[in-house]
Amino acid sequence: LKQAVQLKPDYAEAQYNLGFALFALGQFADASGPLQRATQLDPKDADAFQYLGAAYSKLGRHADAAAAYQQATQLDPNDMALFDALGDEYVSAGDPARAAEAFRQVAKSKPDDAEVQLDLADALFAAKDYAKAADAFKQVVTLTPLNPEAQENLGDSLRELKRYGESAAAYKEAARLKPNDADILNNLGYTLGRQGNLAEAAPAFEQAVRLKPDYADTYVNLAWVYNNSNRFEDSVRVLKQALALHSDTPAAHFNLGIAYSRLAQAGARKDSEKKDLFQQSADEFTQAVKLRPDWAEAHNNLGFALGSQGRYKDAVNEHLEALRLKPNYAGALFNLAYAYRKSGDKKKAMETYDQLNAVSPGLAARLLPLLK
Repeated sequence: LKQAVQLKPDYAEAQYNLGFALFALGQFADASGPLQRATQLDPKDADAFQYLGAAYSKLGRHADAAAAYQQATQLDPNDMALFDALGDEYVSAGDPARAAEAFRQVAKSKPDDAEVQLDLADALFAAKDYAKAADAFKQVVTLTPLNPEAQENLGDSLRELKRYGESAAAYKEAARLKPNDADILNNLGYTLGRQGNLAEAAPAFEQAVRLKPDYADTYVNLAWVYNNSNRFEDSVRVLKQALALHSDTPAAHFNLGIAYSRLAQAGARKDSEKKDLFQQSADEFTQAVKLRPDWAEAHNNLGFALGSQGRYKDAVNEHLEALRLKPNYAGALFNLAYAYRKSGDKKKAMETYDQLNAVSPGLAARLLPLLK
């Protein structure tokens, strides 16, 4: 074959045959040269483009492979294997939107093929086209109703669309089919929590951490549920476990700060106990803003914890930083006005009150008696 190419270098079939033989031997780099030459000599040879794409794919040149397969699909639009390969190369090249276009062609011709529908759904999800991804995953679920991964992926798509009720239903079915999967239970707990169904969210998270004790994110999610269920001591317990696993988790420090602050407000019996809890709260929020300096809510809560210890000037600085990061943040305006008043600056307190009144009249009405 090499001699044939040397004798007739412009003979497309000889170039193709040499490239095909080298490809079959696994010599993909050597195969790509004659295959590329074959496509130049005969730009209507779909097979040459197909094997050129396959050679590039083996070499990790996925963008080049996609370009070759794209040419092949134009020459032979009825060969769904070409579209399938094209989609795979776009996925590997980091172009999920174009991958979805290719997989959609295959899905049209094979509507009852669950694997094809799954490829399409995955590409749509990666392209952040969550509505179409949800429709595609529903088709996969219809074709394979006992597939927990399909149910989970459907739940993921619906969660991104903030359709939490439907998402929770999908996760529940996934958990029924695969009851010992901590990730599914964590996602179920999250969607239940977003619906305000804390009574069901807590057991889902609790089961997730039993199955996967090193799952720090789930401890944080569980603590959020505990904080919003007034179970602050339970929140402290699980967040300490989370921080023992990963001490650099901003959300764990933030939620622990919330728990200490709420314990100080609701559970402390002595002034010394309350002061200690607010100091612990401030320490946790300080860690949170060190790890994530652009977190306005953490700065605002740090300011509240400092103000609750009588450190109003320090509190003012934190509330101002929160407002720099998040202008017109009503909670920070409320706390800033109060901190100004307690530090003796009534003028700035009233100016801040006016800002709050423009943003949230209801909250401003609650603030006004505190400024007198």
